[in-house]
Parts: sequence; structure tokens; C-alpha cells
Amino acid sequence: MNRGRLKLAVIFAVFLGPLLAAFGWYYGLGGAAATRATTNHAPLISPPVALRAFANPVAEGGAPFDLEKLKRRWHVVHLLPDSCADSCRRSLYNTRQARLALGRDAPRVRRILLGAGRAQLAPLASDHPDSTRLLYAEGGLEDQLAPIRRRRNLGAADALLIDPLGNVMMAIPAALDPRLLLKDLKKLMKLSRIG
Repeated sequence: MNRGRLKLAVIFAVFLGPLLAAFGWYYGLGGAAATRATTNHAPLISPPVALRAFANPVAEGGAPFDLEKLKRRWHVVHLLPDSCADSCRRSLYNTRQARLALGRDAPRVRRILLGAGRAQLAPLASDHPDSTRLLYAEGGLEDQLAPIRRRRNLGAADALLIDPLGNVMMAIPAALDPRLLLKDLKKLMKLSRIG
């Protein structure tokens, strides 16, 4: 190949190469890559469920926890069964570890443990000091979350994720590896401009 043809081939490659790559990405390869990039490990609740006003007493006392306190941060909510068995303890551990692994973004995510009584919540305070412990109440948060859990066939130990606008948007299975939950949370923190 002489020098003239080589120069001509380089010019065509420089100008047509990016065009062909963009065409291939748009009509084929890009769609598959985009699908892989947007997969999450915890199932989304679609459409998200907007919460209405509620009030739950805080186990340690003080002002009740309401919808306004829920907003502006992400919240992982655990509705605790009467007895916290292995799957319940694993779920609490997994969400705690994933939150801690967020590093500087950890303050953007809070955890709520909802239980039937102070005797149930008190032993969890030492292992989960980063959590807000709330008591069940008539018209409380649990009344809005229970139907979502039933419709989604969630287990007793599965948690729910609430966004900074007060929308229930993700279910967190108790058995989900904390590293996979961490990936989901990091993705949300990166995409979210609020909370």
C-alpha cells in the first residue's frame, strides 16, 4: 500500500470511525449495555407509593416521629415481627453494614426500627445505635407500609426504602447481600440531588 492510500484510509477512519461506532451503539450494543447498567439488586416498587401524614411515638420518648421528619433523607424501615428471629437479625445487620459502608454518604440514609413495645426495641439499641426506634401506633407509619408488604409478598424480615420525598420505592429482601444493597444505595445517592 502506498503512502497516498494509507493517508486516505486514515482520514476515512478518523471521520467515519466515530460515526460508525455511534451508529452501532445506538442501534445495538448501547441498549444491552444500558440495560445492564440500570439493573438493581433490590426490587423497585413501581409506581412508588406516596406516604400520607402519620405520627409514631419514639421509643426513648420525645416528640413523635412524623412525615416531615421522614423527608429530606433516605430511610430504610424495618417493621419488626413479634420476635426477631435469624432472618430479622440478618436483615438488620445487612442494612446497618450497607449504610456504614456508604462512608461520607452514610448521613444521607437513616434506619427506622418499628416495633410493638419498648421491651422489644430496647435490646436493639446497643447493636443498632444508628437507628431511630419507633413504636407502633394507630394511624402510624406501619399502617401504610403493611399493605405494600402484603401486595409485594414481602417476608416479615424484609425492609422498605423510602426516598427523601416520602415515597416508598424499594423493597429490601432480608437475604440480600449487604454488598449488593450497598451498590443499589450508592447508585441512588449518585442519582439523587436531594436527601
